[in-house]
Amino acid sequence: MKIEKINNYLEKLEALIDLDHVEATKNLQRRAFAFEKVDHIPTAFLYSFPGEEWPMFGFNEIYHDREKMLLSELRYVYMGAKLKDDRLYGIRANYGTGIIASMFGCPVHTFDFALPICKEIPRSQIDRILETGVPETRSGIMGKTLDTVAYFREMLQPYPKLSQAVGSQCLDIQGPFDNANIIWGSEIYLAILDEPEKVARLMDIICDIILTVVKEHRKIDRNELCEHNGAWNFLGGVCVRNDSTVNLGKQHYLEFVKFFDEKLIALWGGWIHYCGKAHQWWRELLTIQGLKGVNPYQGEFYDLLEMYETCEAAGIPIVQWTAPVDARCRERIRTGFSRTIAADNYKDACRKRDRLHKTGHVD
Repeated sequence: MKIEKINNYLEKLEALIDLDHVEATKNLQRRAFAFEKVDHIPTAFLYSFPGEEWPMFGFNEIYHDREKMLLSELRYVYMGAKLKDDRLYGIRANYGTGIIASMFGCPVHTFDFALPICKEIPRSQIDRILETGVPETRSGIMGKTLDTVAYFREMLQPYPKLSQAVGSQCLDIQGPFDNANIIWGSEIYLAILDEPEKVARLMDIICDIILTVVKEHRKIDRNELCEHNGAWNFLGGVCVRNDSTVNLGKQHYLEFVKFFDEKLIALWGGWIHYCGKAHQWWRELLTIQGLKGVNPYQGEFYDLLEMYETCEAAGIPIVQWTAPVDARCRERIRTGFSRTIAADNYKDACRKRDRLHKTGHVD
C-alpha cells in the first residue's frame, strides 16, 4: 500500500472529526464515571460498513504491515466519528495478547481471523527467568511494537484534528496472572499449589517489565495514559486483563493476584477487564487503590442490578457493558455505567443512537 493512499484516508477522517463533539463526549464520560447526572448512558455502537468506505484487513496482514494496522485501528475511529456516538478515539500497536509474554521468549503465532497469541516456554526457561529477572525492554516483539507506536504518532502529527482527538493507547499489557499463564502454560494452576513462591516471583518480574514498558511507551508518544479501545479513554490509567484469573477461586485471587493488580493500578490508576465468570472474586476488585472502573465483558453471566448497586456503593463505574438491559435496570441505572451495542449497519446505528438520546438507554 502506497503512502499516498494512507494520506487520502487520513484526510478523509481529518475532515470528519468534530472537535466540539469530542469535548462534549469527554464531559459526558467524566460526569457518568463520577456518578453525576447525565442525559443518557454513554454508549458506543459497533456496526458494519463496506471496505470501499474504509479498508478492512485480516489480522495476519496487519501484524506484518504497520500501514495496514494504522488503517485498521482508524476504522473504529471512523465508525465513531461518522455516527457521533459516545466513544472517544484511540489507536494502539495491536500485536495481540502476547506482547509482554514474547519478551520472555514465548513464540508468537499469527492467524488470518484472530489476533496473534503466544505459546508457553519450556520449564527450564522459566527457571532461568526466575534467576535473571526482567528481560531487555525491546526483546521479543516489543521493539517492533514500540516502533509502531512511534510510527502512528508520526503519521497523525500533520493533521491537527487527528493528532488532537485520537489518543495513543497503551499496547495490550494483559495482566500479571494472564501473562504468567501464557508464559508458564496451564501447568501454572498446579504450580500455584506446588510452587507458590515461584509463581509469585514470576508475577513480580512481569509487573516490573510492564511498568518499564508503559513508561517507555509514554516517552515515545508523549501522551497521557489513555487506555483500551479508545471508547472510554476518559478513565485513563492502565487496563489490567484478568481473563485467565477467572479460573482461580477467591482465596487464590487474594493470595496471588490482587497484590500485583494493585501494584500496576496504584501508580497511574486504571481499570480491570475480565471475560467469563468471576463471581468468586470480582467484589474484591472494588477495594483496589486507584481503581477507576470494572469491565465484566460477558455481562450475561451476572445479575446486573446486584453488580451495579455494589459498584455504586464503592464509587466504581461499570464500563462497556455488552449484554441487554431489562426494564428494572433501565429505570435504576442512569449513570456510573457505559455500554457497547451492536447494530446491523449505519442506519440501524442511527436509529439506536436516536432512541438512546430520547430515553437514556438503547433497549
